[in-house]
Amino acid sequence: MHLPAWFDGQGPDAEIVVSTRVRVARNLAGHRFFTHATPQERTAIYNKIAGSLKSQRDFKSFAIVNFSAVSELERQLLTEKKVAGTDLLTCEGTRGVAHDHCYRVNIIINAEDHLCISCIDSGFRSAEMWNCTDSIDERLGRKLDFAYDQQRGFLTCRPIDSGSGLRVSFLMHLPGLVLTRSIDAIVQGASTMGVAAGGFFKGHQGVIGNFILLSSNATAGIPEAEFIDNTRRVIAEVVCCEREARQRLIRDARLELTDRIYRAYGILRHARTLSIAEYMNLASALRLGCDAGIFTEISLTDLNRSMFLVMPAHLQYHLKRTMDEAECGVARAEFVGWLLNKKRKRSCINLAEYRDETLIL
Repeated sequence: MHLPAWFDGQGPDAEIVVSTRVRVARNLAGHRFFTHATPQERTAIYNKIAGSLKSQRDFKSFAIVNFSAVSELERQLLTEKKVAGTDLLTCEGTRGVAHDHCYRVNIIINAEDHLCISCIDSGFRSAEMWNCTDSIDERLGRKLDFAYDQQRGFLTCRPIDSGSGLRVSFLMHLPGLVLTRSIDAIVQGASTMGVAAGGFFKGHQGVIGNFILLSSNATAGIPEAEFIDNTRRVIAEVVCCEREARQRLIRDARLELTDRIYRAYGILRHARTLSIAEYMNLASALRLGCDAGIFTEISLTDLNRSMFLVMPAHLQYHLKRTMDEAECGVARAEFVGWLLNKKRKRSCINLAEYRDETLIL
């Protein structure tokens, strides 16, 4: 199973900007918004969009997944990869997602809006992701009649999105700002520039793993390229502040930082059960250690991959058994302990290898 390219750590500034996502929301003219549409109309909308994708050569290689026709585990796998949002899990009716093989381009059908075109990749790539999204929007717009008003622009389910329907978001790993207690000031400053902060992992209160999602919606009347550039400048300032915070920690508190990293390593190696939140918080310390050159017991690539493989649906899929939350906690700890005790420094870890090597399964 492919893991998302957006978490491979290969993009520019990826040690801080884990990923960049640009998306646009669209609705089909002549149809009610999804929340007001009848089941028959939802099916018609889905079929029209899926049919348009299948008819175009540019999307021939895309997988089109009808959420109404696959198992709950398959839906959860796509949600954990951030291919689809949690709203696709909870809403009713015919809905789904089309995606390329590396989950860089995701086209969500019948969530809040009829259509959400999303491009996401690792690192700081706002201009590149905007060009990708705009190109796909243009190609689909030739086949589909999008709801558009001369004064309001593209019509969307939420008024805040109307106009361009454009939203850009950045998944940031900001342990330096958190440890130096500068994060609140930085987040507040970003909010004054129209960039909102939130947690990345749904279902958990607050921020875990020092991962913060910074996002902004385009304001009606501002050209898309100008909006993207303005947001890029705000994020560049956050990146600069995080780098300075990390340098300050390494310079002034190297012993304390190293101790924190290796304490996290010890817990992860020997824990008997781990929740997602606990794992993410401890793995954040290892990630910082890898980035700073302090910790070399595991490669950053393996650490990135493991952060997906320990998710509940991924654990169950690869270990081929259904588990409740407590059982997932035990399996998670066993897998992480196996990974770290093997001290793997190559980039091809997988749960199948772990499953085949262990007797507990």
